[in-house]
Amino acid sequence: MSTEEPQGGEVYTAGSANFDPLYAGKVRTEGLGMKFDFAPWNIPEPQPVVVALEASGAFRGKVLDAGCGTGQNSLHLKSRGHQVTGLDFSPSAIGQAQERARERGLDMTFAVSDATAFEGVEGGFETVLDYGLYHVLTDDQRRKYAAALHRVTAPGARLHLFAFAESELVGLPPQQLRVSKDNFRANLEGTWRILAIEDSLCTTNHTREYFEKQRAETGGTLPFDPNAFDVDAKGRIVYPMSYVHAERV
Repeated sequence: MSTEEPQGGEVYTAGSANFDPLYAGKVRTEGLGMKFDFAPWNIPEPQPVVVALEASGAFRGKVLDAGCGTGQNSLHLKSRGHQVTGLDFSPSAIGQAQERARERGLDMTFAVSDATAFEGVEGGFETVLDYGLYHVLTDDQRRKYAAALHRVTAPGARLHLFAFAESELVGLPPQQLRVSKDNFRANLEGTWRILAIEDSLCTTNHTREYFEKQRAETGGTLPFDPNAFDVDAKGRIVYPMSYVHAERV
């Protein structure tokens, strides 16, 4: 973790939607009661729930990883034999994903793209993974995103969408990123038929110890209790998510 002032003065706030400086490791936070220069969801491995979903046979045909970030989920799917394209709005994230693919000898496509349009993206995807993209969009963007996904997918395509769920947790994830089940229905239905909405989890690189260090560095105060969060077997904090399984209309 860096405590130095970021170059260019980039600031990430609770209402930010541009994650490029955060992926680049040159941004400070404001309004969240702490400071960090990394993306909390950007763990050095695929998300466990995505690994389990793939093992269940949920991915078929051409796969689109929408909002792929630095590519850990995409790379896992590729290593399992799937034809995967990873798209993200952040050039820094895509650059890191491309470098990881080269290091692992995986021949796959990562590209910068606006998910509300997917301009120039070749269609025909049979499966879509959205891990953490939907919840950073506005409702207007969500409707455009659902329509854009519809345009680039094949008849009968399946969507596996993970977004922060409504919960009683205080502080994190930011309240405006928590999505109700009614919101999914309002913005997806029409282009996608929702088959199920289930409880899931987001594994982060935050720990209770990390937050306790933040508490000490901020004079003994935090806007939440670190012990209120659940952790995985490695001590990493997990946040409640919703898993939406939908089919292209």
